[in-house]
Amino acid sequence: MKMSTLSSLFVLMSVVSMIAIAPSAFAAHHEVTITNAPGSATPGCEETDSCFIPSTATVEVGAIVTWENTDTAAHTATAGSATDGPSGVWDSSLIMVGNSYSYTTDTAGTFDYFCMVHPWMSGTLIVEEAGAADAAAAAAAAAADAAAAAEAAATAAMAAPSIDAADYINTSGASVTSITANADDDSVIIAIDADDDGELSVTLHSKVITAFDDGTYFVLIDNEEVEFDQSGNSLTIPYEAGNERVEIVGSHAVPEFGTIAMIILAVAIVSIIAITAKTRTTLIPKL
Repeated sequence: MKMSTLSSLFVLMSVVSMIAIAPSAFAAHHEVTITNAPGSATPGCEETDSCFIPSTATVEVGAIVTWENTDTAAHTATAGSATDGPSGVWDSSLIMVGNSYSYTTDTAGTFDYFCMVHPWMSGTLIVEEAGAADAAAAAAAAAADAAAAAEAAATAAMAAPSIDAADYINTSGASVTSITANADDDSVIIAIDADDDGELSVTLHSKVITAFDDGTYFVLIDNEEVEFDQSGNSLTIPYEAGNERVEIVGSHAVPEFGTIAMIILAVAIVSIIAITAKTRTTLIPKL
């Protein structure tokens, strides 16, 4: 297998793996507890965005969010920001040491909040529509299945021997310098070194290229279509001095097993993207 194919396989596997891993952070968030970082009454926690633990929480509409004061000073959990002030969505008032405050979400959106006593303390609450977590879980399962299938295909492809077109296509009548198969154009490309006019005899193998439904092929020499004689899979192609490239086009060409694996990986990625779009969820993990 060519190194470029191996590199592409590893890149695609990495992409699929990252997509499959990311949704694992999703869960049906019906309840969440947020605590104050120890010592957050003193400035410093804002530098690492860790005054509230977790600093960003994601829940669904109808979920219960509880702020527990495990610090040694009183705090508030007030929707809004120190810059703009309270927004009025919720306000815990003072939460004394060892006490807590709970809020039941009723509106989807992203809400900033802060401590009115210690304004450098801030956090974010993300409220999603009900069912978003279930949709994300379904997308995660589909992504995991696609990743497993892609990895199995890639492993099989790397274990399988490559197809060398020259091993299956016989030629005579011209000095042939190389034979390659082009899956993108469904063709076999034969490079020749022609000092004089002549005929190239080619016997094709279905393992590398298959004919069109009517059993025929068509031939290009230096990118121009030419007439030729055909008997089954045997072609007699006239060429002229100076010609360099003979391209035989059929309905399908397979240069090596690795190409098949790459197609499977690409389909897996497209499938994951389609599922994501359908569920209207994002595959970026949230705390």
